[in-house]
Amino acid sequence: MMKRPTGAGRGASLRGALSAVLRWRPSALLFALWLWLLLLPTAHAQQGAQRPIKVGAVSALSGPHAFPESSQAAKAYIDAVNAAGGIGGRRIEYISLDEGGSPASAMAAATRLINDAEVVALAGSSGLLDCAVNATRYEAARLMSLQGASVSPACFRSSHVVPLNNGPYVGLASAVLFAHHTLRSRKLCALALDLPGMAEGYRQALDRLGKAKAMEVPPLQLAGPEQDPAPLLRAVKEQGCDTVIFTGHEAAVLRWSEAAHTLGVGSVTWIYLTPAYTDRVARALASRDGAVYVMAEFEPWKSRSLPAQDWRRLMQNGGLPLSSLSQGGYVAAQMLVRALRQIDGPITRETVTRALQQMPATSHPLLGMPFEIGERAAHNPNRAALPLKLAQGNWYIATPAWIEVPELLAP
Repeated sequence: MMKRPTGAGRGASLRGALSAVLRWRPSALLFALWLWLLLLPTAHAQQGAQRPIKVGAVSALSGPHAFPESSQAAKAYIDAVNAAGGIGGRRIEYISLDEGGSPASAMAAATRLINDAEVVALAGSSGLLDCAVNATRYEAARLMSLQGASVSPACFRSSHVVPLNNGPYVGLASAVLFAHHTLRSRKLCALALDLPGMAEGYRQALDRLGKAKAMEVPPLQLAGPEQDPAPLLRAVKEQGCDTVIFTGHEAAVLRWSEAAHTLGVGSVTWIYLTPAYTDRVARALASRDGAVYVMAEFEPWKSRSLPAQDWRRLMQNGGLPLSSLSQGGYVAAQMLVRALRQIDGPITRETVTRALQQMPATSHPLLGMPFEIGERAAHNPNRAALPLKLAQGNWYIATPAWIEVPELLAP
């Protein structure tokens, strides 16, 4: 009867078989090992190539001062890119976070994106707190943020935050230029809502505009967000202003316009900034006395250009409002996708930052000037505004020439 081999015997047999393979087929074994080592990183690379490209946003999505349209428009554009095959077959995962109502919540939202190494950039952000709290943190993390709508002065003084909109400070400056050079205003007044951190930005913009253009600029008159408009409107009337610039958002414009009409100040010429460029304002002010203008940051909504039609289609399909906020988010996402498609190799935070900074000056039909980022300490690349005039409840182009202002908030 044959004895069963012991464990030692089995091990000896295996060693013997291995010795035989090495003795007779060493080249085959070495080739197999070389092939395995060669294909292992390729397999990992292929697996990584199928992972989504993560793009984030930090916006005011809730609360009394929410304006989510920018990030919603950015997502709508990204969804369309994904439906068309993504970036080289990879889909984009859009992570939109709420900045909340406090610096702590804004910091927490940005921290989540900064600490995720797979987040390569931000696009379409729009908030009141994000820049003031997180701009220096984005710079430290080398994480670029193409913002659809920037408000805080900190947004326009950062190396890694790039606003796609004019912003309220350039908006005010363009309104002053329009009033002086086109409307030939004799007595210009400027009223601004005194929101946290913004008065200093307005004053600096007016001061630098006056020096850059060697012109007299109006003194800034501030009003609290909930202030009764009547006292300041009476002062405007007493000053004999024939043109008044007002920086308020849509709700404030409607409230102040009603008060001005009641006090008999409505017959002067009013110039509002982009937040007033809405159908609601057009309908509400249609029967008012006096001329009404807005400074549009992008191509007018009713433009028949193909990019404008594509933007309208995406917004209407998604049930999103036609506004400058949604235009900004749309263009921000589009510029980021354009940079992603130029990257030859791995798509990482570093390569995306480099692609954005090295992107040549690019014309865009929705913008009034070529768009360029570059490696700069501060950004305000969209400084062209188009004046629109209210007539019979609709907005019409007041002058075919875009008004371009110089850098105003750069350090």
